[in-house]
Amino acid sequence: MLSIDNLNLAYGDTQVLNDVCIALGSGEIGCILGPSGCGKTTLLQAIAGFHQVQAGKIFIKDACVASENLHLSPDKRGIGLVFQDFALFPHMSVLDNVSYGLHHLPKSERKLVALENIERVGLGEYADKFPGSLSGGQQQRVAIARAIAPNPQLMLLDEPFSSLDPELREKVAVEVRELIKRLGITALLVTHDQQEAFAFADKIAILAEHKCQQWDTPYQLYHEPSSRFVANFIGESTFISGEVMPQEAGSASVYVNTQLGRFALSGPQADKNEGDKLDVLVRPDDIVHEDSSPLKATVVDRRFRGAHIMYRLQLPNFSEHVLCLAPSHHDHSIGESFGIRMSIDHVICFPATISRN
Repeated sequence: MLSIDNLNLAYGDTQVLNDVCIALGSGEIGCILGPSGCGKTTLLQAIAGFHQVQAGKIFIKDACVASENLHLSPDKRGIGLVFQDFALFPHMSVLDNVSYGLHHLPKSERKLVALENIERVGLGEYADKFPGSLSGGQQQRVAIARAIAPNPQLMLLDEPFSSLDPELREKVAVEVRELIKRLGITALLVTHDQQEAFAFADKIAILAEHKCQQWDTPYQLYHEPSSRFVANFIGESTFISGEVMPQEAGSASVYVNTQLGRFALSGPQADKNEGDKLDVLVRPDDIVHEDSSPLKATVVDRRFRGAHIMYRLQLPNFSEHVLCLAPSHHDHSIGESFGIRMSIDHVICFPATISRN
């Protein structure tokens, strides 16, 4: 439904996007995630038709809508837009807001289509209300109804939940995802909130340094990041030092040795040479709290998270720290030590660096 091929975009001499490639299948929900200023909104606006691209192509349902020599106007791209501030007209009722983009229909049909879509988002009884009398979540659903009413091929959402209270944000995101999935709409979201991206998207593009660093499922981004940047950016992580061990006679396995044990490398990760110095990615869920373990670590910091406590641990006789997400009934103070056990299912390594993140 959406294909972006080697897209380049600049403002004057300032390069914003460089060789960006993503592809979104029909009915899939994608997300553009990255640090502030990385070009997320610019990419979304380029897809919508608000920016001319310098190189590369954008296809919507196999039709090229943008290239170096082509720029289809926004109204001809079959796109629905949902903005950060909802962009509802305060002096219009919910019905009139949703009807606003339906001028291509006969007047008698506009009301029926608008009411149908208001019902779809669960706001049938609010059709005559004004936006100011609705909650933030309800206003968001009005914006969604207005975007889907013209039956767009693709929906673009620009940080649509950022103005909502934190406790409401994820709930509304899940509700909107369920609605979009139920209607079979293809959608692309821009956000800076990882949890929102994980809750909403089937695939996520990590945008940084003008490029798409990785386009993958949330699971793959977390467990199999393609670069150190993605490993650091997604979730929480630490690195421990490792060295590739001599290959055992008759064994095809390649192992990396660390202070926390040795781990087998597989797939592309196994393409290492004996003696290579590596940094091994360790996620908080890779370290299990286990009182009986002979390997002890000391608490240097802790963050209470309700059902869990995030511990930063000092490894014995070593300067490196690791994170451990333990059930909160294991309540340890700073300075205490407890047993840990490694449980890494996905061993990810990068060439060693002097500084650690």
